[in-house]
Amino acid sequence: MLKKGEDGFNRLPNDVNLGKNRRLIIKAAELDHLGGVQTFGYTVEEQTPPRNIDAKKATALGLKPSKKYSLLKMGESVPTDDGTGVVEPEQVLLEELRARKLAVLSDHRRVPPPMAGLCRNADLLVHEATLTKEDGVDKIKIRGHNTAENAGMFGGDMGCEVVALNHFVSAAVSEDAIETLLAEARRGNRNRSQIISSYDFMEVWIPRGGFNFDSAS
Repeated sequence: MLKKGEDGFNRLPNDVNLGKNRRLIIKAAELDHLGGVQTFGYTVEEQTPPRNIDAKKATALGLKPSKKYSLLKMGESVPTDDGTGVVEPEQVLLEELRARKLAVLSDHRRVPPPMAGLCRNADLLVHEATLTKEDGVDKIKIRGHNTAENAGMFGGDMGCEVVALNHFVSAAVSEDAIETLLAEARRGNRNRSQIISSYDFMEVWIPRGGFNFDSAS
């Protein structure tokens, strides 16, 4: 969705000209695919969400919902409604929510350190699973693609919450073939991430504050 900047022009959510209203930060780095064929990976990360107000605490301290809450979110102290006291931000602000991050890797046989660093702690990592473990290292080098096992291992090493496998070969679109790829990815991941298979136009909802499967269990 476009957002109008201070200069009156419509801007994309990641436009640096939006200043403090910039909602998304998009970064990219090169991948290792094939000699002479340049491919990239991308991350999309939101700005750290503003901390919410604990309305019950604020009301108990003499501050009913009003525009003063916005000042508290910005770190400003405000007077109570009757003017006899002061409410400090840390008295009523809830815990800070983590910014959500998506990482998408296009065709590759290896993820160089700059791109790997961008993927760290992503809520969702989209990683190709063109090959299987049986294809071996030689096919990875020759074809410039990666395995499901490596996808799971990389996602776990980078602390990604969910790894979505994609870029399947035509022979791997059957239910049995997909289950085999998922099993390989889970072995490589060692239960550090949730592993799923993706499909065209698939949507994955990432909750505010990001995934936290540890707390859910």
